[in-house]
Amino acid sequence: MKRLFALLLVLALSLSLAACGSPSANNDNPNPGNDAKPAGEKFKIGFSQCVMNHPFRIAMVDSFKEAVKDYPDVEPIIVEGDGDVQTEITNIESLIQQGCDVIIVSSLSGTAIYPAYREVYEAGIPLIIAASGCATEGEEAMNYYNSFVSTDEVEMGIAAAEYANTLLGGEGNVVMIRGVVESTNSLNRYNGWNSKVTDYPGIKVIVEQAADWLRLDANQAMTNILQANSDIDLVYCENDEMAMGCLEAIQDAGRESEIQIISMDGQEDAALEIKKGGPFKLTITNNSDTHEAMAAAYKLAKGETIEKRIILTYELVTAETVDAYLKENF
Repeated sequence: MKRLFALLLVLALSLSLAACGSPSANNDNPNPGNDAKPAGEKFKIGFSQCVMNHPFRIAMVDSFKEAVKDYPDVEPIIVEGDGDVQTEITNIESLIQQGCDVIIVSSLSGTAIYPAYREVYEAGIPLIIAASGCATEGEEAMNYYNSFVSTDEVEMGIAAAEYANTLLGGEGNVVMIRGVVESTNSLNRYNGWNSKVTDYPGIKVIVEQAADWLRLDANQAMTNILQANSDIDLVYCENDEMAMGCLEAIQDAGRESEIQIISMDGQEDAALEIKKGGPFKLTITNNSDTHEAMAAAYKLAKGETIEKRIILTYELVTAETVDAYLKENF
């Protein structure tokens, strides 16, 4: 009997150890978090922002700081990349070394930032991509992140083409001012536009020029374009900063009565220009609110399930809606 009892005890212990060592369900997300924090210890959530000289990126960080206030057991760590991908990568490596439980990344560096995504993945840390360049189906880097939180920028591009058609009555010459062309943000806005503008054969894009999301670069590019082209009906900019630079160039050339501008991001200065009733006719909001990203990060830190894609809403700010938009947001 003693031998039988000992045998049963060994068998029970073996089964228990096997159960402890078996893989748990992964809810289709890489690197699920762990809610087993010692009492009094906070979750560290890192936020890597690519640059802080742009109103949209500043608004994202401000929103993140507000969102963190809802989570007293979270310690936020914010780093900024000065618009340089190597600095971004170094910052993300620093967040890994500081023992972050989750890392949120907002980058405009295209595929150049993917090695840092891989480092986060290999460190076993959940990763959220927010309003940023993001891998798509078929790319290995899609395996590195848990969720992509952003507006649907392809849909934004489609909406821009539809509104351009309305403004132009189906016919006109368009100048397209692009951001960093290899970034997912630019590609999505560009592809959305192109997928829809084919429905409007009378609308012709006569110039495409990159201006790296920057006001000054767009101003210089638009100045040269105006000198070389006497027949321009509309300028489509992939963000408001570039649109503001183009607006200044158009005004300096005395051509604001003949050229209309549409853009994206929903900045206050763009909305104020729309309110004036001048050349600026539309900005499509790119949601800078990081409360959803923060909520997703907290769930991951606690080991919970989140969606692979979290889509934020956008709206069209026009002469008809600008007053309500400014009142609600600024």
